[in-house]
Amino acid sequence: MGQGPGMRSLLAPLALAATLTLGACAPSIDAAAKADVDRRVAALSPSGAAIPAPTSATPMPMVVGQWATYKFISNKGEPSFITMKLVGQDGPAFWYELLNETYYGKTVTRMLVDFGDRKTPASINIKAAKMKDSKGQVTEYPESMIGLINSVLRGNMGPIAIDWSNMPQEDTTVPAGKFTGCYKTRTEVSFAGFVSSSTALGHTAVPLSGLVRSLGDKGESMELVAFGTSGAQSEF
Repeated sequence: MGQGPGMRSLLAPLALAATLTLGACAPSIDAAAKADVDRRVAALSPSGAAIPAPTSATPMPMVVGQWATYKFISNKGEPSFITMKLVGQDGPAFWYELLNETYYGKTVTRMLVDFGDRKTPASINIKAAKMKDSKGQVTEYPESMIGLINSVLRGNMGPIAIDWSNMPQEDTTVPAGKFTGCYKTRTEVSFAGFVSSSTALGHTAVPLSGLVRSLGDKGESMELVAFGTSGAQSEF
């Protein structure tokens, strides 16, 4: 089945976190973190911004400073916030950070990534990675693990691989605004025996993944809360 940006962008940080923390105990809900997430969810409202239809299916070029924040609802009904951002560049590769704010605390993954042709996950090359856990402890992963990280994130779960060529278009409204002419794709992702399908809507006005909204067949959802083309700051 064809792959769009939605579920890859959603599952890549979660899959990487699971891979890099194998053997860790299941987390317990942090009362302060839960209160913060619930407060932010309750405060969400449409921004009133109106984004016109794309003039082509070419995604926005990557530039340091870009960022996008999403509200994610799990199939258990738990909300969280995921922020993707570009915070630096080293030759053709970008320092790409994924901030995950959940009921269990805040975690951050930082990767040096060459995104290749932006269309195929196989062209993505991760050169370095480290993670900050909910207690602020940083783990930098040795070069010997980078091959494993690449094998996990390539294929069905390349973090940012967009091809909207000849895709149908429709309008949608999310907290970040009303987006006209979003490209609609159907996605299927498989990881460690877990399979998830979703319908995703993407737009060229949104940096990085281009994702505006994603709705999974098992009840999970993701929608754009805010985004920008400059100003992203590192969490490290």
